[in-house]
Amino acid sequence: MTTESITRAATLLTETRQRVGVVDDLGDDTPTDLSTAEAIATAHAEQLGHDVIGWKIGATSAAAMELLGSPGAFAGRIFDGTNHGSGIIEADAVVDPKLECEFAFVIADDVAPRTGWTPEDAKAAAEAVAPAFEIVGPRFANMFTVGWLSLVADSGANAGIRLGEPVPVDQLPDLSSLEVSLTVDDEAAATGTGDAIMGDPWAALAWMLEHHGERGLTMPAGSIVMSGTCTGVTPLAPGSTATADYGPLGKLSISRTSG
Repeated sequence: MTTESITRAATLLTETRQRVGVVDDLGDDTPTDLSTAEAIATAHAEQLGHDVIGWKIGATSAAAMELLGSPGAFAGRIFDGTNHGSGIIEADAVVDPKLECEFAFVIADDVAPRTGWTPEDAKAAAEAVAPAFEIVGPRFANMFTVGWLSLVADSGANAGIRLGEPVPVDQLPDLSSLEVSLTVDDEAAATGTGDAIMGDPWAALAWMLEHHGERGLTMPAGSIVMSGTCTGVTPLAPGSTATADYGPLGKLSISRTSG
């Protein structure tokens, strides 16, 4: 793809995000390889001009890879202003939002780019982990058919996050065996365990730090890294409230207004 094509694709994503809309696809500017998709994502972020508060990891489970047609995990930026600390999503703020129950890693100190990360290294780089929702809201009408490279270009289809109370690393239970349950309006919606995330959520953080290292990027202190989902993808309709129970990590809820 040409520089002009990358810019056009990024501009379409930027304008669509700003008007809180969706498009069918990127048309003739649809990326056909990962490096181009990431170049579009970078141009999109530069156009928006928002600070990046962290990163999300997509397709960290076999089920997610199959659903999205992705050969492996991919990364996306989380922008300042999209952390829903109030636990409220306005009905018109995201088109058809979906929730994923995840672990949010908080990075302790600046992490200089390097490769060769292990789950143990990743654990040493984190200061805390919080139960979390990723709010998935792509700029595409159908995220499951548009193609995984277009989702990469769209910053991993991220529309925001909601964090619970962080737990210091030295007080954490085994994340791999931790069970998570999700209810929507008090009805059971999904369940999962941490090992759905690359077999070990710490492996997901290691993947993200490795990805940053390969691209020569520093991970700043305080950055949030979202692990990928252990409960699949659950729609949140207007007027509904979702609550996730992370056992020893606590509970967190998020509501969408009715309009």
